[in-house]
Amino acid sequence: MRVNDNSVATDANPFGFQLKAVPLKFTKPLKDIVLQEGDAVGASATFECEVSPSTAVTTWMKDGSNLRESPKHKFTSDGKDRRLAIIDVQLVDTGEYTCVAKLGNKEKTTTAKLICLAGLTVKAGSKIELPADVLGKPVPKVKWTKGDVVLKGDDRVSIDDKPGHSVVTISKTTREDTATYIIEAHNSCGRATATIDVNILGTLFCYLFL
Repeated sequence: MRVNDNSVATDANPFGFQLKAVPLKFTKPLKDIVLQEGDAVGASATFECEVSPSTAVTTWMKDGSNLRESPKHKFTSDGKDRRLAIIDVQLVDTGEYTCVAKLGNKEKTTTAKLICLAGLTVKAGSKIELPADVLGKPVPKVKWTKGDVVLKGDDRVSIDDKPGHSVVTISKTTREDTATYIIEAHNSCGRATATIDVNILGTLFCYLFL
C-alpha cells in the first residue's frame, strides 16, 4: 500500500491520509529461452520475472494448461522474483509458458516461449523447409542468412514471408547447402534471432577399376 500525504483532514479521516493500492504489474516480464538440441536435452531451463507488489499470488501455465510443482517443474518465489525451473529439458517441453499474477480481483500475465532448436540432417537431393513463426508489433521485418551471407531466392531456394510466418524452401539440396541458417526479425522495439544447423549428406560413389 502507498500513503498519499496530499489529502485534507476530515471528520471521517482526521489525519488526512489516504491509502492507495499499488497497481498489479510485472516489472520484469518473461523472456524467450532458446536452446540448441545438443545443449537442451537433459539440461535445465529457468524462466524469471518480477511482479509488483510482492504479495501477489502467482501460478504457472504451459500452453494454456495449469502446471503443478513437481520434480519436473520447480517454482520459486523470493520477494518480487518469480522463477520456473524446468528440469531435464526434452523436446516435448517446447511451448509457451505463462506466469499468472493475482491480487484481489486483479490479474496480470506474462508469457514467453521455450524453444529447442533441432538440427536437420538429410540426404543430398532432398527438399527441405525451414519454417519460423515471426510475431511482433509493429510487424517485424525478416532477414535470412546462411552463415554470414544474406540468403536470396534463386532456382532452388525460395523465401516465403507472410504475416506471422516465414519459411525457406531448398530443393535438390547439395553438400554446399550444409550451414547454419539464421533468421533475424526486427522492428522498432528490438530484434530477435533463431538458428538451425543443416547438414546435407553427400552421395557416396564407388568406382571399380579393371
